[in-house]
Amino acid sequence: MINIAIILTVHNRKQKTLSCLGRLFDSMMAYNMLDGKKDDIEATVFLTDDGCTDGTADVIRETFAEKDIHILQGDGSLFWAGGMRLAWQAALDTSIKWDYFLLLNDDTNVYSNVFEELFEADEYGYLETGKHGLTSGITCQPGNPDEATYGGFIFANKTKGRHLLALPTGKPQMVDMTHANILLVHQEVVDKQGIFYHGFKHGAADEDYSMKARRNHLPTAVTAHVCGECTCDHDSGKEEIQRLMAMTLAERRQYVNSPTHSDHDYLLFVRRNIPLRYPMAFILRNLRLYLPKLYFYITNFRGVYKSK
Repeated sequence: MINIAIILTVHNRKQKTLSCLGRLFDSMMAYNMLDGKKDDIEATVFLTDDGCTDGTADVIRETFAEKDIHILQGDGSLFWAGGMRLAWQAALDTSIKWDYFLLLNDDTNVYSNVFEELFEADEYGYLETGKHGLTSGITCQPGNPDEATYGGFIFANKTKGRHLLALPTGKPQMVDMTHANILLVHQEVVDKQGIFYHGFKHGAADEDYSMKARRNHLPTAVTAHVCGECTCDHDSGKEEIQRLMAMTLAERRQYVNSPTHSDHDYLLFVRRNIPLRYPMAFILRNLRLYLPKLYFYITNFRGVYKSK
């Protein structure tokens, strides 16, 4: 039996959360019905309800009454990184010996092949390094498997922070950073480095975790094929700076201090993982706040906004 703790955090996305969980349970059933697999999956869900006001928790309990789901209560101030830490720690606090932890975003719908893909990539990492590590499932835009959205990054220039999204190649591949839209974490990783760093409020905790795994000489891989759908809902750098230029200084301050657009999380990530870049990153983030037009001119001149 393969014991997996499923880790999620949710906030007022009831329908997306229900769809995510429904597809997850369907994919587990599909895997357990396969011929030739090593073992069946036994999964328990640990889900943080971070102050939902749309009845998400009650509907989950009603819809999936027969499933093993533990719902942790937040007050709306945990955001993504905090909610994931709460649910992850709850899994660790049980007496169960987990083989894996599967981190999942509730706006992600996995495909029926997800566990086959994840286990194959985990085995690839083990054969390459002699250790188990992190395996990220590549996702695509809904209905368009040719447009990858998340999975992992490969650095084109680490010092400058330039990176390229890893595209499916038909075989697993190593990457420099992983996303946690679909992220399989082997117990060996948690034994080595714990869970997400406590300093992150919302974003970058997953990328930080994978870069720490690399420093710990643990493999970080992505799947051979697309194994789920997740809309890329983040503004491009160019779109974001154009919005910032249209704001007042007070509005920009509020924007960069909000957990969901946090300069704090970005700078913490850089300081922990690309320390040589930190002084320049700090200057540029302040320039973006106080003189966004000059920031746009400099970054545009450097070719940051060119299409890849």
